Amino acid sequence: MPVEDLAAAHWRRFVYLKLARRWHALWCRWSPSGELRSVFDAERAFEPTGKGCSMQVVYHYRDERGTVAEGPQSGPWHLTEEACSTPHGMLHPASPEMTTLLLPGGPSAWCMRRSPAGTPCAAELFLHHGDHLRMSAGVVHSADGTLQQLALVREDARGPWPSAAAADGWSESCEAAAHSTADSGEGEAGGGRRLYTVEAHWDAEGGLAEVRWLVFEA
Repeated sequence: MPVEDLAAAHWRRFVYLKLARRWHALWCRWSPSGELRSVFDAERAFEPTGKGCSMQVVYHYRDERGTVAEGPQSGPWHLTEEACSTPHGMLHPASPEMTTLLLPGGPSAWCMRRSPAGTPCAAELFLHHGDHLRMSAGVVHSADGTLQQLALVREDARGPWPSAAAADGWSESCEAAAHSTADSGEGEAGGGRRLYTVEAHWDAEGGLAEVRWLVFEA
C-alpha cells in the first residue's frame, strides 16, 4: 500500500473525527521516587468539525493559577488531515516534535518522533475502559536518560470529578506504589485478562522507525 494510503487509513482511526467528547480528568505527577509533585483537575474536549476536529484543554489548578483555558498548552487547536496527517503518525499543532500513533477503537500513543542520544524523551499511552472511562500514563526521561517524571491522567466523560460512581469510576487516590512488570498494563477483557505491551524501534539517526502494540489474551 502506498505511504499516502497508509497515512489516510491511519487518520481515519482518529475517533474524534465523528465523536464529540469532553473528558473530565484528575491529573497526577510523581517523581521517580514516588513523591507527588502536582495534582490538578482538567478537561480535554474534542468536537468534530466536518474537516477534522477541534481540541481544547482547560486546566483547573488548585493554587493561585486557578482555571486556565487559553494559551499554548490549552488551545483551542484545529486538527485537519491536511495539516496533521503524516506517514509518521498524527501531528499536534502545539508539539510538532511529537507524533500520535492510533489504533482502531481509540487506544493511542503520543511519543517523540525522534529521540537521539543526549536529548529528553517523553511518551504517553492512552487506553479506554468502556464508553465513559479513559486513562493515560506518561513518562519523561531527561537528556542523560534518567527517569524524570511519571504521570497518570484518569478521565471520566460523565461529569466533573469525583468520578461519577465509586463502583463504576476511577479512584481519587494519589498514592504511588511499586508493582512487578508482570502486573503492569493489564485489564479485564471478556472475563479474562489482557496484557498490553508496546515496542518502539528507532533508526540509526534516532528517528522513530517502527512501533508495535502487542495485546496478549489470557
